[in-house]
Amino acid sequence: MNTINISLPVNLKKQAQNLVNFGFYASFSDLVRDSLRQTIARNKYDLMVEEAIEDEKKGEAIVLKTKKDINGYIDSL
Repeated sequence: MNTINISLPVNLKKQAQNLVNFGFYASFSDLVRDSLRQTIARNKYDLMVEEAIEDEKKGEAIVLKTKKDINGYIDSL
C-alpha cells in the first residue's frame, strides 16, 4: 500500500477525526480511502465522458449522431 501526505484545514481534520472517534471508521486512513472510493464512484461517468472526448480528439472514437448511426453500430456488434 502507498503512503501519501496531505494538508487539511484544521476544522476539516477535526470533523474527520470525530467520525473516527465515534466509530464510523476504524482509522483516519480508512475514512480517506472510503471517501476517495465514493468520490470516484460518483464521478466515474464524468471521467468516462472526458475519456470519450479525448478519444474523439485523437480520432480514436466513433461518433454516433443519429438514431440510424446508433442502430447501425449495434447491429454491427
